[in-house]
Amino acid sequence: MDTVVHVEGCPGFCLLLLNIFFPGVGTLFSSCMGGDGIRCDQFCIGILQILLAGFLIGWIWSIYWGCLIYSKDPRKGDGYYHKP
Repeated sequence: MDTVVHVEGCPGFCLLLLNIFFPGVGTLFSSCMGGDGIRCDQFCIGILQILLAGFLIGWIWSIYWGCLIYSKDPRKGDGYYHKP
């Protein structure tokens, strides 16, 4: 999925935790961590997750998105860096 921001190491796990406990906040932070400036698509997704969190759909979406962000970490798994 190309929309998900690529982050390395601890930030990916921290963003996952933020998305679990504060829906959408981890996605908002990830929009600034991509290295290409602020990603508007990620920012809009984070805002939607916050707005829909009260209906539980945003919270579930936020957890799923946090898992996607964490799974794009190249250092996760074998401990070696792999270029995406």
